Amino acid sequence: MTDYNSPENYADLFADILADIDAEDPSYGDNIVKGFFLALEDWLAYHQKQTDAYTQLRERVREALAM
Repeated sequence: MTDYNSPENYADLFADILADIDAEDPSYGDNIVKGFFLALEDWLAYHQKQTDAYTQLRERVREALAM
């Protein structure tokens, strides 16, 4: 078993994805790229919501402490 966050671990994860590529059907590769982009978009949206929540909390704390 490889260590989490090691290059070897990521190589294993990417190998699982790359195994899905089909020489007879290029849409598999296209879908891998599209899926990667969708995952990035989802994570960006999630982190933006988290940032907004932290900002709102900071403002509530400031108001509560009259800062």
